[in-house]
Amino acid sequence: MTNPFSLTGKLALVTGAGSGIGRAAAVQMAELGAELIVTDIDVETAQTTADMIEGPATALAHNVADPADWSHVLAAVNDRHGKLDILVNNAGIMMSKPFSDAPLGDLHRQQAINVDSLYLGMQGALPLLRAAVAAGGETASIVNISSVYGMIAGAQFASYSATKGAVRSLSRAVAFELAAEGIRVNTVLPGPVGTNLGANWDAPTDAEGNPIAPEEALAAWTSLIPMGRLGEPRDIAPLIAFLASDAARFVTGAEFVADGGYTAA
Repeated sequence: MTNPFSLTGKLALVTGAGSGIGRAAAVQMAELGAELIVTDIDVETAQTTADMIEGPATALAHNVADPADWSHVLAAVNDRHGKLDILVNNAGIMMSKPFSDAPLGDLHRQQAINVDSLYLGMQGALPLLRAAVAAGGETASIVNISSVYGMIAGAQFASYSATKGAVRSLSRAVAFELAAEGIRVNTVLPGPVGTNLGANWDAPTDAEGNPIAPEEALAAWTSLIPMGRLGEPRDIAPLIAFLASDAARFVTGAEFVADGGYTAA
């Protein structure tokens, strides 16, 4: 019997693959047989990811907020392969400020990287995804990374939450439109995960604006997770790989929360 979880013969493109969830997802899919194209705005980190993969993997520089970069990356995919089976839109940033102090520019920057990039990537990759289905693939798969903060409130995350909520709505709408073509679109909503996503955070503060020691903030955050720990990239990667595989061939327009019970209360 064919293993529906196998990704052998499939080509996957993962954005923001230089670290964190993107790197873990790329390595996981490669272990399941996929050929990888890993992209990141820091091409050296993308190359490190490619070097971690035993099978075929290509690293490309990629500013996901730049339409020209998307054109360049997708043209390279087309020239080398003529199709794309899996697109994982993982690249993103998180910025944190009290709403009263958050400049509009923070929202615009996160919108460009967290939302506009998905729009550009999904739309630009459509011919390649259609080609994969036409070539005999059961389906082609898009996996978009949102966040639990796209579904619940989080202090000082108003602009981030706005963009991650948009990822959910955009993904469902595109899934509905493309379902009849065999192109699936699903969304993963990680809870707190120990990555470098929050590199643009301000120093954490309490409700009165007083600084909180990072270790205290981390302990307070972890205490809210019923499983008692932050997530790790390896907790999210298998879920992405499942959605990329034919095991999920009848799954589209769905959302999958991986948060250690954080939103269960």
